[in-house]
Amino acid sequence: MDKKNQANVYLAIDLGASSGRAIIGRLDAQSRQLELEEIHRFEHHPCPTPVGPIWDLTGIWLNIVQGLKLAGSWCQQNNAKLCSVGVDTWGVDWTLVGPSGEQLGQSHCYRDPQNIAASERVLEKLGGKHSLYERTGVQHMFINSIFQIAARLEQAPELFSVAERLLFVPDLFHYWLSGEMTNERTIASTSGLLSVKTGEWDWELIKELGFPESIFGELIEPGVVVGKLLPELAQIAGVADEVAVIAPGTHDTASAIAAVPFESQTERSPEAKEDAKTTIQTYLSSGTWSLLGAELADPFVSKESCEVPFTNERGLESTVRFLKNIGGLWLVQELRREYLEQGNEISFDEMTEQARLADPFRTLIDPNAPQFATPRAMAEKIRTFARQTDQLEPETLGDLVRCCLDSLALCYRATVDQLETVLNGRVETLHIVGGGVQNRLLNEITCGVMNRPILCGPVEATAIGNLLTQAVGNGQLNGLDDIRGVVRESFEVETFLPDEVDSGFLVGDDVLQRYQELVQADS
Repeated sequence: MDKKNQANVYLAIDLGASSGRAIIGRLDAQSRQLELEEIHRFEHHPCPTPVGPIWDLTGIWLNIVQGLKLAGSWCQQNNAKLCSVGVDTWGVDWTLVGPSGEQLGQSHCYRDPQNIAASERVLEKLGGKHSLYERTGVQHMFINSIFQIAARLEQAPELFSVAERLLFVPDLFHYWLSGEMTNERTIASTSGLLSVKTGEWDWELIKELGFPESIFGELIEPGVVVGKLLPELAQIAGVADEVAVIAPGTHDTASAIAAVPFESQTERSPEAKEDAKTTIQTYLSSGTWSLLGAELADPFVSKESCEVPFTNERGLESTVRFLKNIGGLWLVQELRREYLEQGNEISFDEMTEQARLADPFRTLIDPNAPQFATPRAMAEKIRTFARQTDQLEPETLGDLVRCCLDSLALCYRATVDQLETVLNGRVETLHIVGGGVQNRLLNEITCGVMNRPILCGPVEATAIGNLLTQAVGNGQLNGLDDIRGVVRESFEVETFLPDEVDSGFLVGDDVLQRYQELVQADS
């Protein structure tokens, strides 16, 4: 093998809340083109247990190791050198590690119902959601780590008494890859335990809640080298032992937003720079969750942003992800899972085509209602919501899916309207990235409901952001603007225009008002 001409490649381990992938990225230094190669894909789901739903982290780990092995084989076949590996995952979930380095107990899934009661207890202790929001800037959701930790501390205090460190899920996998324990800032910012002013741990808050301070480690930034791939793993993969483990934006949304191909300020004309002062660059990361918001230079905390609610989470280069968490395509995923459990085979594409034939805006739901955030019986939950709000019940699977897609699009529109009000600016376009981009029906409905251009792509934004942040850590790229420049050079964006979509997707004020009334009544 000609090692002098070997291409340098990176490996992204991209873990969503229902599936994971191992993706190779090859960045050409001359053309500034990034090429992707998916080498491994797998599904994973929370495991029901008597103590609540837990993650099968060892099962996921075996798939990560398999991804490493396949990456090693790919490099041998393609005369490439694996430079680094990095992991991103869904947010808020964590585990405890003891003095020996062993994991203590199980990592609970964020949808664990016990977190609901814990969130109420914590809010009562801290003076309510507005008081907590002023300190952390994080949207109130019962899934937040702050409430999870409170619930577990009450249920299993013995685990915390012997715990050495708290690691978020991607931190744990970086530890298993390198032997080094770290807490990366973007994933930590989903916890509700960082100060919104400093971006560091809010030690007074941690102390007030009785959490052991010693388990929270120093925060590192995306692009930092965590360590080197452990020799035994390098041997299994058949790669050089100098492979680095580099933290990307370990929260998958942080990596996805890094790959939104916004133009940099330096590339804009003076007129465009002036116009940008009132224009909100708005993104939607679409997948199991929908994360819709803007990238800000500083946190934004107000009574109005709390009520929406908008969260302030950390991104690359100290940017702030000012966004709202929306239920997302989880709704459709749960409908499909129920359908499969009943012995019916169906793909997401088939479900979407059935939805295309269904009557538009026939039945609407609030995608963020608490009952839709927990697993099981999604179809019945939707029908119950319809009955309780005097709407027609969905009769077919197509009706159910169309209800979810219509409601998501209306929620996007409402959130964009709120974003304009809170930030006192205007949203001219919405840029959608992530797996949800592949649902063309949802894109068309969203374009019609928004009555604005919709820019879609890239699909693999999370993996792309992960890979290119590793390239920054390796010195091949210079930072966030450089990352986005590569994305623009490497991937096409599809545009949907309001005057080009089916007229049935265009909605009047009556539908928008009907949706708003449903949400207000539900809250």
